[in-house]
Amino acid sequence: MTTENIILNPLPVRTWNSLKMNEANYQGEIPADSCTPEITKLPKALKLIHNETLDNVKSAAGELSILLTSDSILIESVSEASPAVINYDFTGGKQARLFLHAKESATLPVSVVMTGEGTAVLEIKIQADKGSTVDLSVIQSVGTDSDVITDIGCTCEENASFNLTKLELGGMNEYVAVSVDLAGEHSAFSANSGYRVKTNQSLDMNYVVRHTGMKTESNIFASGILENDSTKIFRGTIDLVKGCAGAKGTENEDILLLGDNQVNQTIPLILCDEEDVEGNHGASIGRLDDNIIFYLGSRGISSEAAEDIIAHAKLDAIISHIPDEDTKTLAHSLISPEADGGEDA
Repeated sequence: MTTENIILNPLPVRTWNSLKMNEANYQGEIPADSCTPEITKLPKALKLIHNETLDNVKSAAGELSILLTSDSILIESVSEASPAVINYDFTGGKQARLFLHAKESATLPVSVVMTGEGTAVLEIKIQADKGSTVDLSVIQSVGTDSDVITDIGCTCEENASFNLTKLELGGMNEYVAVSVDLAGEHSAFSANSGYRVKTNQSLDMNYVVRHTGMKTESNIFASGILENDSTKIFRGTIDLVKGCAGAKGTENEDILLLGDNQVNQTIPLILCDEEDVEGNHGASIGRLDDNIIFYLGSRGISSEAAEDIIAHAKLDAIISHIPDEDTKTLAHSLISPEADGGEDA
């Protein structure tokens, strides 16, 4: 491994910087070893190609891509396909690169599961050709003492759709970058992101959607839980580029605070260089209602168990978007009370 001091997750346009929210400064190790994927499901309709790239797809992670040299795999779809499932074990500290290409009118559903103990760096680049649909689910459950960096980039052509489900459950310091270019007319992006940031953990997220095609649509929804002494920043940028008439972009975040001393920062950024467009953003933050705690307590449920019930319900809503049933079952097991080290309510 080599120790790096790099900029991650920069905003496309810098804003007032007194709160130091324009980007993240990562000082740590970038592993040199490649992480070999375990492909547990690969339907016959999908083609596996080794060491090909998608260089035209942009990143939102900043300086990271120049440090990634690991072997890569590309999964290609030319028709309708059932889900592929890929497991990455980053034990010992590793990096990995995954490329997805849905050709014209094809579907490409892929579930990725990240586990292991050690620094984990995963780059995913996606090309969605005309009329295609890519459904990507990423379950991040790396060890809680690890640094985790995930960089996802996608380009959507005419009438193409990219649907992302992202679940953040592990890592001590985690960085998530998502960059989507809606290049073709009527292309669309939907993101459902769920997170649970536990005691002393930090999560830094940067979602950037560029509407360059006419009548494009994006919806970003993030929902999560912050526990004692945790830190989270969410940067959500909707860039309505000149020429994208009829485009609509929406971003929303819903945050539940459990415990004390959390640091939560949210930057909803809408950039607009076109008149006939629509951009919306909103955020809500709060704690559990005392009436809910009292109601559940009257039925023999402790306050700690009540918090788990509500937290799991928030993440269940995100998990419901995962198309692969086995991956969905795994995600449910990872947020169960047993996985948290607790007891059933």
